[in-house]
Amino acid sequence: MRRARRAIGLLAAAVLLAANAGPVVTTDTGRVRGVALEQGAAWRGIPYALPPVGALRWREALPVRPWKGIRDATRFGFDCPQKPEGNRPAHAQSEDCLTLSIITPDRAAKRLPVLFSIHGGAYAFGSGRYMVEAGLSPLVRGGVILVSPNYRVGRFGFFAHPALVAEAGRGTGNFWLSDQLRALEWTRRNIARFGGDPDNITILGCSAGGSSVNALLASPAARGLFARASAHSGGGFFNATRPLDRAEAEGVAFAARAGVTDTGAAGLAALRRLSIAQVLAADPGPPAFGAIVDGRLVPDAISAIFARGEQAPVPFIAGSTSNEASVFGLMGFDAPTLKRLFGIDLDSWRPIYEADGPLSEAELIRRVQTDFIFTSAALGMAGLAARRAPAWSYHFDFVPPAERASVPGAPHCADMPYLFGVAPEDDPRTAAMAREWRGMWLNFLRSGDPNGAGPVIWPRTAPGSHETLLVRDRMSVTQGIRPAAMAAWYDRWRRETGLAVQP
Repeated sequence: MRRARRAIGLLAAAVLLAANAGPVVTTDTGRVRGVALEQGAAWRGIPYALPPVGALRWREALPVRPWKGIRDATRFGFDCPQKPEGNRPAHAQSEDCLTLSIITPDRAAKRLPVLFSIHGGAYAFGSGRYMVEAGLSPLVRGGVILVSPNYRVGRFGFFAHPALVAEAGRGTGNFWLSDQLRALEWTRRNIARFGGDPDNITILGCSAGGSSVNALLASPAARGLFARASAHSGGGFFNATRPLDRAEAEGVAFAARAGVTDTGAAGLAALRRLSIAQVLAADPGPPAFGAIVDGRLVPDAISAIFARGEQAPVPFIAGSTSNEASVFGLMGFDAPTLKRLFGIDLDSWRPIYEADGPLSEAELIRRVQTDFIFTSAALGMAGLAARRAPAWSYHFDFVPPAERASVPGAPHCADMPYLFGVAPEDDPRTAAMAREWRGMWLNFLRSGDPNGAGPVIWPRTAPGSHETLLVRDRMSVTQGIRPAAMAAWYDRWRRETGLAVQP
């Protein structure tokens, strides 16, 4: 027994010694201990803002208070509250979730480029664990520091209400964006202590993460916090923002579903007393969240800000995949929904999409869904951005050879696992494409230009032109993706906004 106790004691001491041996960095809010990963390291769950709990629920993120001693940063923090999504593993959740994680490939390095990765998930799901769980992924090993924050999702992050507007004395509701801004500010102040270059931060995200990138580009509050940007499958033209009065009406309807009909201070206090489960239960159905034109963080429709050249003038990449419609099962955007919410009558679009031959109903809706939110915006937002700074666009149409007989194209955000190097590369064509794709991104993260010594030159987007990098087994440049359909979508956008894609 004595030997067993002694062995257990030695084991506990070894575990404690190992835990204490992790790399410690002193930030401006306190010291954090991470975990060594070969020559690199990871720090997980670092708080960047005060927990938005109690009276701070539905308030913009406030700076985190400094702490004493060494904070353990070897484990991820809580995920922000959300409903279960598909087969994704569930992690512990709390409103005390405003943390970020950092991975460096080399603890001794100085002034490495920084990738600030914003997770997607329809603005209702996900966390900063996305891609960070891969540790020293091939992208990080290429000489990049990866930063990935949590931000409030769902109703916790998107909520306008008359009582909130009265409390703030102005338009409000974009709590998700205030979180991202606070995380960027913390990163810019502290990333040099982890070996990163605060003047070389690239913001990047897919889906809701890509939409977030567009919003940060458009937000005056984000000016100077990043040096370049990349929006993957992020939309930006149609359904990208909603006016404050509509968001308030949606907020009042949510409150009523939660049993709170008072629209004054007493009602707001009651809403803040709701449990997490009560808040989540009051939003049944598919997610329907988006940026709110609050007059400050988002001063106008994001595409209108781009069209006027008022976005941050930084190098920008926008792209999409060839089967973005794969995401619409989650969103519930079938043909009746497209007509009811967006006024899209499939029959009126059929002549445009059937110019090369008839399509089945399923294939027509797939192409319309793919182009409506994503393809049109990826090409169009790059075209608008090119009026003020270097911009590039891409169309990702790579499908692994073993899957080509069963899928119609590359699904939503399919490019991201290859970019980070976490997708299987078990055949020569996939491995070659992934290396070339990742190499372009390493060039962009280092210099602001994706071109290097590769076999294809990725041309800049010119205003009014849609010359695009087409990603298949081999990369090539195309003069446009479905130009007749794109022209029709841009004409619709012009009629709705009074703005034009063409300069």
